[in-house]
Amino acid sequence: MEKAGRVVVWLATALLGLLVGVASALEVGGALEREREYRASPACASVPVTASACVWEQSFSVRESDTNADERGKEPAATLLLPSGKPWEVAFRNTGPVLSQMRPGDAVVGVIWRGGVVEVRDADGRRQQTTYGPSDWPADRLAGALAFISFGLIALVGSVWAIVKSEDRRHERAAAMVRWHGVALGATALLTLWAQGNDDRPLWAIWAVWGPIALVLLTTMAVSAVAALRSTSQNGGPAAGAPARQDPAPPQPAGEGRAAPVGGRLPREYRMSRRRRNGLTALLVVKTAVLVLAVWSEDIPPLWFQVGLSVLAPLIVLVFIVRMPRCGTVVDSTGISIRGITRTRRVAWEDVQEIRAEPLRGSDGGLAPRVLAYVYLTGGGRKVLLYLDDKGYDVDREVAALDVARALRRGRRGAVPDVPAV
Repeated sequence: MEKAGRVVVWLATALLGLLVGVASALEVGGALEREREYRASPACASVPVTASACVWEQSFSVRESDTNADERGKEPAATLLLPSGKPWEVAFRNTGPVLSQMRPGDAVVGVIWRGGVVEVRDADGRRQQTTYGPSDWPADRLAGALAFISFGLIALVGSVWAIVKSEDRRHERAAAMVRWHGVALGATALLTLWAQGNDDRPLWAIWAVWGPIALVLLTTMAVSAVAALRSTSQNGGPAAGAPARQDPAPPQPAGEGRAAPVGGRLPREYRMSRRRRNGLTALLVVKTAVLVLAVWSEDIPPLWFQVGLSVLAPLIVLVFIVRMPRCGTVVDSTGISIRGITRTRRVAWEDVQEIRAEPLRGSDGGLAPRVLAYVYLTGGGRKVLLYLDDKGYDVDREVAALDVARALRRGRRGAVPDVPAV
């Protein structure tokens, strides 16, 4: 019952977010048209008597300002006085940079358009849009549409999935992965709006930053959901529909009728655990998003660098996410395959001199393992056996098993297995 209640809350939140996102999307066009009209408006020839589609700069003096209004659920506001002494109430979206510096008696300039103050400028030249100002509304509406629609759609899919497959633990986990990725997509869109507005970037900057990050998050969502579906059930049994896994037959040395030791059975695979891989992927995605947002929040890097990094960094993360599950070390009857992100290195058994476990210098056992396994080559040099480390395996036991397999492979070719010197 508790799980059903959580899913219902998710479903209601997803539908609400979807409605808010659609409403924001419908307002983007109108906000853009209003901003274009404002920027194209000419200066007024004289003081406008009625609301006019021209721009007039009017001098005001500050009577009072209220920067703590948002703590009471109201918008920050100020009361400005015309030269005639008539008060004019002006509301702001936030307190900076002009409102927070306003003091009674200060002189400011207000930009009037269509009967309202759209912008206030102080004596030091700082500008701040009011709630009536049209300049920031398109970006707000676009980011709101991206945030709430992406969250609403994905959370809706995850919620319906959990309801339809409520009896299957694997599907519940996969649906939860989908829902939380919807939260990440929505939060990223809001952070992108902050980065775009912080440096007054054009509207297309939201797409340039959010688009690649969204692609990475969607890929992560798909990979995580598939991994959850392929995982074992809660009691440790095989996933539903998965074929029973059988150990391969032990290798038979040439000329012998006895079975090899259990530890020498092949093939053997060493990969990063799913939990560790998901944690590393999440950390990489967060760091990439923070890097891209930080670059767009500064005005020092050139535009080509900002755009290039926004595209290249998520693509690199995407390649990592797609290729990471296949990475690892595979040992079979023909040799050792070390599969990396970009290429696979192959070592035949006749080229293996020794397999050894060695400590990793400087490791404190945090993110990095303490012990790694290496294969030493007959021609000199060594290669690390990817993910055969103490983070996921008993390294000494696995190295001993691989030594048995190496001796058996060499024995098949007529070589004498290595015998420790007395």
